[in-house]
Amino acid sequence: MAIFLCAKNEPFVTYVHGKTELIKKNEDNSSKIINLANNTRIETDEWICTGKGSRTQLQFNYLIFRLGSMSVVSLNTPNDITLHSGSLLFCSSEKTHLVIRSIDSNATFMGSGTIIIETTENGGFKFIPIEGRGIITTSKGESKEVTGGRMLLIMSNPSYFGDAYDIDLMLMIKTSGLLNSFPDPLPSFGRISLAIYSQELKLKGKYNALIGDAPTKEKLQMWQFGPSKDEQKKGLFNKIFK
Repeated sequence: MAIFLCAKNEPFVTYVHGKTELIKKNEDNSSKIINLANNTRIETDEWICTGKGSRTQLQFNYLIFRLGSMSVVSLNTPNDITLHSGSLLFCSSEKTHLVIRSIDSNATFMGSGTIIIETTENGGFKFIPIEGRGIITTSKGESKEVTGGRMLLIMSNPSYFGDAYDIDLMLMIKTSGLLNSFPDPLPSFGRISLAIYSQELKLKGKYNALIGDAPTKEKLQMWQFGPSKDEQKKGLFNKIFK
């Protein structure tokens, strides 16, 4: 079940699918649960909960947040999020300061783009820019430039960067519900297409891996893959728009 907390009269709900509930906290600290509806504004001490197979989108000015199935998220402010478990997509067309926290780790992103954040079992999180530009800095003070398709692991406290991996953006777009299971396309669709094209030219179909969970700080689950001969023969734009 996903949980979303945000500041008073700021983000509002633009899409709800599946079992999605709003938990309202009463003055006596008891809770009232109601079904979430479109256009609901989320106030302080309220929580959005999405069940298995459910998803929700919120918007605040030019910021878009998408919550995946079975995720637990706190939005302290629109620029400060805590992902307790699960996944979240953040999309910004303008330069933004975003603090990202998990159970054990935290980092700060300064820039714009379309970014997926997923927690790992070891308490850290995966930072997956689909497209974007900017700098991400860990609480330990390390900084790296953000590159579309270049996934970073954020680990421990104080946080530091784990290994980085090139992921197949086309495969990510085809398989990620945060990208393809909402009725309206993200405003960054054009930039995502350019990121795919750029990655194809640079890597020529050679990617490190599909990344699974990280159960410990020393262990990372990984499923390696390579493009098939048929995929290699297809043109990029045929793959994008087929």
